[in-house]
Amino acid sequence: MKTVVLVVLFYAVAASFISTVVHEFGHVLSGLMNGWKFLMMVIGPFKLYRDDPDGKILFGIEKNPALWGGCGGTMPKRIDDSVTEVFARILIAGPLASLVLGTAGMAAFFLTKHEFLLMLGMVSLGQGLVCILPMKIKTGILYNDGTRFLRIRRKGKEAEEEKVLIESIFAEVIGDAETKKAREDHLIEVLLDSDDASYRYYGFYYAYMRAKEDGDEAEMERVKAGAEKNRDGVSRYVLDSCDMS
Repeated sequence: MKTVVLVVLFYAVAASFISTVVHEFGHVLSGLMNGWKFLMMVIGPFKLYRDDPDGKILFGIEKNPALWGGCGGTMPKRIDDSVTEVFARILIAGPLASLVLGTAGMAAFFLTKHEFLLMLGMVSLGQGLVCILPMKIKTGILYNDGTRFLRIRRKGKEAEEEKVLIESIFAEVIGDAETKKAREDHLIEVLLDSDDASYRYYGFYYAYMRAKEDGDEAEMERVKAGAEKNRDGVSRYVLDSCDMS
């Protein structure tokens, strides 16, 4: 009995590892196929990453446990009007890779009756469905892959929120300070008007950082007061990551 439990546990761990690798590689491969550059891939506490946009790919230990569930990322070479649409395709590629692996695993199980293939198929299908089905569950500020994909494709207010966040984050990652500064006012305006409490809070945070850069202490205090009134419904992750002290 003990041996059976250990075997099942080993199968579960191995299946989760393989499924996560395939899921994150789906994101990365989609980015590379669209002409983006490799940024990072995290599986458990281990990661491959670039320390700067043009640097070598390095191996290291990921210190943020929130990413240990898996993270695969690529980055555009420049910020232009195609970035958001390409990112939408990258988002959906991970869950699709999981669903393909899960379907293949289940098909192989029915042919071979090997229990590991059953475990791999079930884990991969589960991961794919959880990531692709529209949900209000978030990791930090961000919705799951499928929800973000739909927010972008539906256009309108939600798509604009995703667009300004994506462009701002990538502008910072690739060191495009000019683009980030030029689009900052629009970023703040869009986030402060969001129906999502966490997005609004990030709007206050960006407004605070803008006032801090300008040395406007009165504006900093005004923004902090506004953020304090809008804490309800904001995730602990967002509150901890937005330091306005």
